[in-house]
Amino acid sequence: MDGKGAGSLLNSVIGKAGFAVAMHDLLGHAVMAELMMNSVISARLGRDVAEISLMETKAIPQLSVNARISLLEEIMQSEGWDEDFPFVIPVLRALFNMRNKLAHSLAYGLETSDAGDVKAVRWSFRRGARTEETIDIETVMGLARSAEAVASVEMSFLHVRALPTSYWTAE
Repeated sequence: MDGKGAGSLLNSVIGKAGFAVAMHDLLGHAVMAELMMNSVISARLGRDVAEISLMETKAIPQLSVNARISLLEEIMQSEGWDEDFPFVIPVLRALFNMRNKLAHSLAYGLETSDAGDVKAVRWSFRRGARTEETIDIETVMGLARSAEAVASVEMSFLHVRALPTSYWTAE
């Protein structure tokens, strides 16, 4: 095998591994964001700790992710929290849109440019028609970074704001 072929193979292996790690990271943040969304919504709508717990484990997870995002958006707007946390809803929408793309498509291959940019080629099928989409690894990594900040920091602050006073005073 000539040097160029070995380099292409190495780039392919590194590209696949890098993309797999980026997707895994993104999916992990999506799980965390979903759990935090359930907590914030339940904390805001529940009257006491027992009711919040019941809503968080039984009621809110029954809603679709899009319905939960819309409900969270409505809560944030009514409380004025959307001004303090303007990136939460757009990041959640982008995160779950990408999660759905990854979950409902098949990896077909990778494209690597001469500059080293890696893009995943994914196929999805709907009603017998195949669509092909390329997803840039930089997009996945950037969205994973944004999702981590929203899920672990901003949603934690929202959760504190959403909890009733009785939670903090042990009434």
